Order: sequence, then structure tokens, then C-alpha cells
Amino acid sequence: MWEKPWDYTEGFIVAGGIALAGTLLQFPLGNINPVDFGSPVNIIIGALFVAGLLCCHFLLKGNYIVGWLSSVRSTLPALLVMLLFIVILGLTPQFTIYEPQEHLPGNIFSRMGWYRMTTSWTFVFLCFYMLTILGFTLLKKARKLQSWRRLGFYLNHLGLFIALLGGLLGSGDLQRFTMTVAEGNTEWRAQDASGNIRELPVAIELDTFKIEEYPPKLVVIDNRTGKILPENRPESYMFEAIGKTTQLNGNTIELLEYIPQAAIVRDSVFTNVVPMPMDGAATALKVRVTNPSLKEPVEGWVSNGSYMFPYQVLYIDEATSVAMPVQEVKKYTSQVTVFTKAGHTEKAGIEVNKPLSMEDWIIYQYSYDESMGKYSKTSVFELVRDPWLKVVYTGIFMLLAGALFLFIAGPRK
Repeated sequence: MWEKPWDYTEGFIVAGGIALAGTLLQFPLGNINPVDFGSPVNIIIGALFVAGLLCCHFLLKGNYIVGWLSSVRSTLPALLVMLLFIVILGLTPQFTIYEPQEHLPGNIFSRMGWYRMTTSWTFVFLCFYMLTILGFTLLKKARKLQSWRRLGFYLNHLGLFIALLGGLLGSGDLQRFTMTVAEGNTEWRAQDASGNIRELPVAIELDTFKIEEYPPKLVVIDNRTGKILPENRPESYMFEAIGKTTQLNGNTIELLEYIPQAAIVRDSVFTNVVPMPMDGAATALKVRVTNPSLKEPVEGWVSNGSYMFPYQVLYIDEATSVAMPVQEVKKYTSQVTVFTKAGHTEKAGIEVNKPLSMEDWIIYQYSYDESMGKYSKTSVFELVRDPWLKVVYTGIFMLLAGALFLFIAGPRK
């Protein structure tokens, strides 16, 4: 071991040693807080790292270690060790750096940083080790004039280097806020992950907020536990039309009447359900239930209620009832007007998975006032600013261009 030429064994020892060094730092220091490495610290680190690679390449041309770091005997072990930690990342629940430590599992893996893998010293050390190998490999290949067919190699390796370095350094400048806006109002104040209020150079006016729901469902529940029956395989029925019949947990349920917007009025004896198209109205279904154990059918109203009216179940017997769960949201849309400090204005509709990009900001539909349900007049947005995103995208596009070039150029004949 450690006799030249170094082989894969030494490669695994070096990669494992770097991972071990990161783990040993993890115990006393805890996870890295990306905010501590924001601009200009990240720019200085990036410049020093690239300058260090260039100096080692040009000043230590004949150095064996520098040459070995650009060989497959160092690259393959580094990739496998990195892959191991990526697999661990995928198999363990991940928490943000702002999550209180007491919310994390109290085991040795938490102290090793596995539940915040991307901000652990181990992961960052391995990423910089991979960048070192990538950098020396690129510089080694660029030393000699190569065939034009090597362009795909340069695009792939340089693109990966730029994307990985940009992602690492850019995490310190990533800004993420949540902004709550009421319908008809304009807001420019937002809350960061620590709960601090910040004034942003972007303002959002909420013109309208609409929620679309799926049709109501019916279930049979256990009166004692409230669980949907049968417990081992819960059954439900989504409303289609009046007159339909369905089977739930051995009960035959016939749909008699449907009121999409209803008011539920109760007294000590009776429950009255009447149509009332207004904010706060509840969805109601009148059903008839029969089963072999009942002497006669049970008939009545079922509703999931709203912020204004209570829910309503239909008791089948002492043990079970027909209930209507809260309707599932199909989509929710915020029609907004966005203003920026630079003087730009844009009207747009923002939905989940359909964010709005404006200047350096990406605005996502995040949530709404769930206590009001479909009648919510408040929308919650997530605003993300990542000034390094263009750097990462540049690297990714170079990777794609390199792959396309290799596909078109084909192998050397």
C-alpha cells in the first residue's frame, strides 16, 4: 500500500479519509449554516479554490499526487463513496437547517449530519474532492491540443464542474420567504425561515383567489374511533349523480339529494338543510342506507361542514355512521399583479407547479387559509431568490450540449 503506482485501494482510502475527516468535524461543529458563507465569502472561497487548482497544475506539473488525482484510480473510488452518501441521503428523512434540533431523531446518525446531508461537513468535503478531481482532469486534458471530437468531453466535464461549484457556493446566497396576501390587498413584507419579517424589493397584489375541489366522497366510519371502515382496506365513494347506488362496508347507500351550497340548521330535535349560495355554505348529500341488520332503511343528510356550519353524519347504528370527509383540493389559483422596485409590473395566474419568474425572483403558490377552506380569501406565496441559479443552469446546458455533441459526432473511426 502507498507504493507507486497508486491503485484503487489508495483511492478508497483517500476518499474514505476525506469522509471521515468531515464526520469528525461534524460532531463538535454541527451542520454548516449556508448563511455564514453568503456573498462575498462564497465568491472568495470559489476564487481561492480555482486559483489553487491552477497553481497546483502549473507549478507542480511533475507532482505524482496531482497526476494521480486526474486518473481513473482516484475518480472511481471518489464516485462510489459519493454515491454511498447520496443513497443515504435518499433513504433518510431530510430536515432544513432551520428545523429545531429536537425535531430530529435523537440517534448517532443525527449527530453525523445524515438528516441534513447537504449541509454536513462530510458531504461538502466530498463535493470539493470531486471538484478537485474534475478540475485536474480538465486541466490535464487541456494541456495538449486535442481533436475536435474531444469537445464533448470538455463540455461534459466543465459543465459538471460549473454546475456543482455553483450549487455549492450559491447555497449561501439562496433567499427563501413566505408572504401572506389577502384578496384585494398589496403586500411587500415577507417572513424568512426564522420568523423574521423582511421588506422585499417585490410586492404582490392579490386580485382573486379561487379553489377548485373534487366532488364530495362518502365513507362509513367507526363511531368510537372515527376511522374509515373497513380498517384494513378503507372504502370510499366519490359522488357522481343523484340516483346512484354504492356499496360501502356491507351497506347499500342510495343518493337521494345533493346541495352543493347548503346551510345546516339544527335544534334539539331536528336538522334542517336548505340551499343557501353564500360564503360559508357547506356541501350536503341526502342518502338512504340499507343493510340486512337494519329493520328499516336509515335516511338523512351528510355534510363535511365549513367554517360556518358544523359537519353532519348519518348514524346507521350504534357502531357505524355515514360521513363525508373534507373535500380534496383539485387546484388553487392566485390571480396577481406583481410589482418590483425596478419598476416592472406583471399580471399572472400562479398555481402549484406553475410559478411566476420575475427578475431574480421565483414566486410559488405555497398555501392558503385552510381554516376557511374553499372560501379562503388569503393566499400564501413562497418567494425564492437564487442569484447563482444562472450559473448552475449554464453548467447543466453545457452537460446537455456535450451529450448531444457526443451523440452527433459518434465514435472515432
